[in-house]
Amino acid sequence: MSQTLRPFIHHTEPPKSKLHFVLKILGGQFRSRRLKTPRDNDITRPWTGRARESVANQLRGHLQDAVVLDLFAGVGTMGLEAISRGAKTAIMVEKDRKIFSILEENIKNLDCSTKAIALQADALSSIPLLRVPRPVDIVFIDPPYIMMSQDSLRRRILEQIANIEPLLSSDGFIVLRTPVSPIQTDHSIEQLEGPEIHKEGSGMWILFYGKKVAA
Repeated sequence: MSQTLRPFIHHTEPPKSKLHFVLKILGGQFRSRRLKTPRDNDITRPWTGRARESVANQLRGHLQDAVVLDLFAGVGTMGLEAISRGAKTAIMVEKDRKIFSILEENIKNLDCSTKAIALQADALSSIPLLRVPRPVDIVFIDPPYIMMSQDSLRRRILEQIANIEPLLSSDGFIVLRTPVSPIQTDHSIEQLEGPEIHKEGSGMWILFYGKKVAA
């Protein structure tokens, strides 16, 4: 993916299915390994395989030896995928106690605790920014949909993304998943280039932000 981000829309419509959702690592060292999820998948709104593969393709060449920050990490879907594909370390931040325990179990089952660090904290606090190694190469941000749907909470999330900008490597990316159309509702951040917009099925947009190119 080009480092100079320009607003455009890429559409992917996944096939609809009523089959039970099984979450697996898609590529790399842990390919096909299952991740434990809560019984009610709506709690964590796991990424579809198609959407994860799309993101991995966009980040091809950027995940190897990367420092990854995964905010609202849930059970570790994106952070563990990044580790599997060669990331050096991933700090995965999850506040909910029940989901955090599943995240810890997934890390243990993959035997990757030297690279994958689970942090029980508020993703919008300063704690994750203080704990992550610098510079950060890839940041995944996957807030609860209800937060992105409320104006005041969405502003807080965009403000936290702005706070991450000084920590981001020169060729790093911030990836935000949102249920709110960025065409109808502004998701731009003054300190960053983008967002580059990818529509992944019904009610899901994935936005990519990068460092502004120095004039």
